[in-house]
Amino acid sequence: MTATDEDLRPYFDAAAGGLTFNSPLSEARAAALLDRIRPPATSSRVLDLGCGSGELLLRLCAHHGIGGDGVDNHVADAGSARRRAAELGLTDRVAFHTTDATTWDRPADIVLNVGASHIWGDAPAPALAALHRLTAPSGTLLFGDGVYESEPDATVREAFGDLPDLAGLARTATDAGFRVLHAATSTQGEWDDFESDWRAGVERLATPGARAFADRRREEYLGGYRGVVGFAWLVLTPA
Repeated sequence: MTATDEDLRPYFDAAAGGLTFNSPLSEARAAALLDRIRPPATSSRVLDLGCGSGELLLRLCAHHGIGGDGVDNHVADAGSARRRAAELGLTDRVAFHTTDATTWDRPADIVLNVGASHIWGDAPAPALAALHRLTAPSGTLLFGDGVYESEPDATVREAFGDLPDLAGLARTATDAGFRVLHAATSTQGEWDDFESDWRAGVERLATPGARAFADRRREEYLGGYRGVVGFAWLVLTPA
């Protein structure tokens, strides 16, 4: 019997628990993004759809002195996010909502969607269309999603699907009604650190099943999608 995502959830949770950001994002890039994404006013609010532990949302709010909302349907992530908000003294400014992000209908000045386009389906177009409706005029969307950096073999394509390259993702964003202000991909070093730290979280479970799962992930990465699958960072504004 093939394991489902629910069967593997303990491993995913353990992996995420050892990460600052659940994406190939370095501290240097995170700091640069915080500076790049500037709120139009102190009354601006940030909306993070599929926020996970909410680290980037919380840092953005702390950096610019604004408030925001994080939306994720995973209860454990919401609990981690609220604890982190308390550590940073942001509980009065940042709220976390445990609900389906596709039902959210209140636009914001700054919108984040990092590694969570799958909320709206398997392709980025429906996500970007939905996010356009939720980004205020003259607002900013930070969109992080998978892309192909080089041509995948059949095994990688079967695992990751029909991802665009960076240029294709930018075209999809413009087709959805955005202007592309910034486009980049994570470096190989960011990916290597992310994958290593992700596996380390699983390894800490110290069970035979966890070790076998981490071994499979290591082989899939190093022997398969390393240097093939990339992660794009787009800063967008409604056209």
